[in-house]
Amino acid sequence: MANAGTPSKWPYRAAKPGPSRRVVKTRDAAAPRGVRRPTAPEPRFRITQTQARLALAVAVVAMVVSAGWWGYHAPWVTVQKVTISGTSQVSPQQVREAAGVGGASIFGLDLRGARERIAALPMVRGVTLRKDGWNSVVIDVQERTAWGSWQMNGVNVPIDADGYVLAGAPAPDGSPAIIEVGPRRVLNAGERIDPGAVELAARLVKESQSAFGRTVLALVYRQDNGLTAVLSGTDVDGAPIWATFGDARDYDFKVAALYVLIQQAQQEDLVLNAVDLRFGDRLSFR
Repeated sequence: MANAGTPSKWPYRAAKPGPSRRVVKTRDAAAPRGVRRPTAPEPRFRITQTQARLALAVAVVAMVVSAGWWGYHAPWVTVQKVTISGTSQVSPQQVREAAGVGGASIFGLDLRGARERIAALPMVRGVTLRKDGWNSVVIDVQERTAWGSWQMNGVNVPIDADGYVLAGAPAPDGSPAIIEVGPRRVLNAGERIDPGAVELAARLVKESQSAFGRTVLALVYRQDNGLTAVLSGTDVDGAPIWATFGDARDYDFKVAALYVLIQQAQQEDLVLNAVDLRFGDRLSFR
């Protein structure tokens, strides 16, 4: 029998399970719980601090670029008005398209390039461009005008002083005419004939009276020989001189040589009918 002062052992431990309680055995803490997935979960997308900073920098750059582009092409900083003057053979639309300045930004306006493109048009001889105010451009076109005619098979085609074939009205009455002998081609507007021959013809028409005391009666062109000028005689009965210059190269030398030859022929009382000046100091005449 236990001592009265010694407590029984039952108050100090759990009560024995009764018949109405059921003991459930717990699983190991490391074992998985819940319903098992049939497939593995997809990895979650996570943004790192570096990626976030990079995305922010890209967004800022895109905003700056967009704002700059919009500011560069805004209506008040682009060419809104193009004024064209001096056109009759060339349409204003051709000039406007060649210039390509409409809608261009005033900060990068390439007037030099626009001038070169317009000057390349066949009927344009010169052009000037300038800015007018803040966002306007003025274009003044100098078109080619008829200097004379190029005659082929009895038909006169107007040409300018640079040898370009013109369309439209014929050359003015009394203007020079270059007659091509035995032509083997067809001329179209905008094409350029032998520029050296046209330049030579223009100078001879202008200077022959002062250089030789003779006028130009006719200008004859052959593709093999170039230009021949028919010069008048010194008096009413004087015989004309057929002087073959070829082209405008060594013009001053040819003029001087022909002048000396004419003076010598007059001093020796010789009739000078034809002179070939194409080969430098090797002159041929009869």
